[in-house]
Amino acid sequence: MSHNTRNWYSTKAGLLGSTVLLLGLLVPTSLSILPARAVEIGEGQTFFNRSPRLIRVAASNTSPTVPATYQFTIQVPEDAGEPLQAVKITQKENLEQISFDESQSRAFIGDSWASGSSIPLANIGGNAPADANDITVVFDQPVAPGNTVTVTLNTNSNPLLGGVYQFGVTAFSRGENSPGLYLGSGRIHFQSR
Repeated sequence: MSHNTRNWYSTKAGLLGSTVLLLGLLVPTSLSILPARAVEIGEGQTFFNRSPRLIRVAASNTSPTVPATYQFTIQVPEDAGEPLQAVKITQKENLEQISFDESQSRAFIGDSWASGSSIPLANIGGNAPADANDITVVFDQPVAPGNTVTVTLNTNSNPLLGGVYQFGVTAFSRGENSPGLYLGSGRIHFQSR
């Protein structure tokens, strides 16, 4: 191979490498400024473009048979594409079933016991036939992407039998036909007598 041919290949490889580097810098930056859009899955159903996250589950008191407030905190990412309309909390099967006082259910913006601004609730319990293990909280106005929301449920009595109790959390995007997105389970460890 002649010296000129090697220089030509070397120059071409250098230009190709520079082009790839430049594209590697520009493309991710330009893609990140595109607006997030909701995913439509047919029949008017919408779905989150990026999943909300269950970031915290806690109880104000874990002693047996005492009243307590349970908090379920969900973060709605800025690029979720759709606001959060409702949350369903399902107690997984365990030694005891915890009964919630639906009339005391609340929601607020933020993620700590020092609550932020209150969010009015449109419905508590949901439209489906009552399932004793489920409680659905529907927000009067959907929670916009980029916010964190905490749903609080009150009980008059923690379980007598201690142990780890799990609660499944499902998020629903805005719209009447949202299929819901299971976010995972949160755990609360209750004390025994």
